[in-house]
Order: sequence, then structure tokens, then C-alpha cells
Amino acid sequence: MPAMIAQPGMPVWLDLASTNAAGAEKFYTELLGWEFERVSDGYTVAKKQGMPVAGIAQIPEGNQSLWGVLLYTPDVQQAHDKAVQAGAKSVLEPQGLGERGDMAIIVDPSGATIGLRNPADEHALIAAGEPGTPVWFELMVAQNWDTTLEFYHELAGWDIKAMGESAGEGAGAEEFRYATGEFDGAAVVGLWDTSKLEVPGMWTVYLGVADVDAAIANTPELGGKVIRPVWESEFGRMATIEDPTGALVNLCEIEEFVPDEDAHEPDLLAPENFQAF
Repeated sequence: MPAMIAQPGMPVWLDLASTNAAGAEKFYTELLGWEFERVSDGYTVAKKQGMPVAGIAQIPEGNQSLWGVLLYTPDVQQAHDKAVQAGAKSVLEPQGLGERGDMAIIVDPSGATIGLRNPADEHALIAAGEPGTPVWFELMVAQNWDTTLEFYHELAGWDIKAMGESAGEGAGAEEFRYATGEFDGAAVVGLWDTSKLEVPGMWTVYLGVADVDAAIANTPELGGKVIRPVWESEFGRMATIEDPTGALVNLCEIEEFVPDEDAHEPDLLAPENFQAF
């Protein structure tokens, strides 16, 4: 499975806070082919072909199960303090998680929860862009649109690009606002103004599947719900489901990775490659 090295400010990890972690593990094993490794009491790591892709944490009954996004943050304490000074609310003070590195959790100006993480690994590697892995991250901005965009520009270093520069002209111009957070011209996250939809600010994730029709057909049989049937987008065929524990997640159809027979993935820790990173 291919992996890319994250740059500071990029999404580097997903965590599912679930009221029924065991049920969630069973669901995603069947739906996405994940395998799980228990790393501590109440926390497991999902893997695809041996590559870590996400974590699942058990939370008490009565809470809302929710997927969360964590940004790669080399200095968690500094980023946390900077975010709080910029108006964010601290939910979890910076702390060490042993082999999982350091992390903190804040609430951004839109009201969405976002994690800050510095992995303990030598390199921040991401499994992405194929079935069973995350393929996109999107923030539903329920309030404070301009403030939120500026907040992430300062915190994560994203270049903010509005979708459709002429969107501010003509009737209905304010009905849809969307922007992307970019590094060197490549979009890494989306930001959607949902202030008129009466939904809370939150981060949503898109997980890749080889066949989205088959995935949503299997979802009810596995205990989940289809929230939005398949729709066509410029990025591919997508659907929104709810897992058996109540967590929303988007599915995006994406092709299986086919390696070049003449190419070999580099050993990132080999001496000849180490200096490149």
C-alpha cells in the first residue's frame, strides 16, 4: 500500500469516538476490510494491509459517536497555545500518549472539534487515496466563516482558495460558499459554509471504497443506515452513511491501487533515502 509523508498542517490521523467500539470494529471490518490491533484499554488501531489508517476509542454511553480529524503538528504545545490565543477553546490540554506521540484537542471558531498531533514515528506517514483509507477531509463551517478561514490559515499554514472567484456576484451568490485549504497548489481539505443548514460545525471524513453501490447495499445489513444515497460529483461517486454507533461518514468510490511492476516503493528508513526526509 502506498503511503505519503505528511507536511505540518495536513490531516495525519482519524479517530472514531464510539459508544460501542466493538460494534464499530465489526462494522468497518466488514465494510472496509480493516483489521484491528488493540494498543491500550479502550483504544484500537485500524489497519489496511498492515498500514495504520485510523483509531477507535470507546466513550461512555449517552455521548454522540463521532469521527474526528487530527492535524500534523510538530510542536503540539506551541500550536495549542497559539490556537487558544486566537480564540479556540481547549478541550484536551497537550499530553503525551506514549507510542502514539503527543496530542491536544481544541474547538475552532466554527464550533468544530479538531485534534493536534505529533506522531511518535520518525516520519508522519499517511495511508490515503485508495479503498479502505481516507480520501478527503471537510469542515462544515456553521458560523464565523471568515474568522474560521483565517484561523486555519494561521494555525495550519493553508493557503485558502475560494471555489469560484466570481461567486460573490449576482442573485443567490451567498447561498453556497466553499473553499479549499492548499499546500503548494494542492488541496488537502475542504471548507463548506453550512451556516444556513442549521447543522453544528464539525469535521467530516470521506473513506474510499472500490464500489460505492455495493458498500451502501451492505450498510443496512451490517447495522448501519444510508443517510444520502449515491450522488455524482466532480470528484467521483459518493454516499453518506451512519455506522451502527451513530457516527456519520462519507464514502467515495475510488480505484484500487495497482503498483507499477517495474517500480518498487522506497524503504523510507534506508540510509540512501533517509536524508530526503
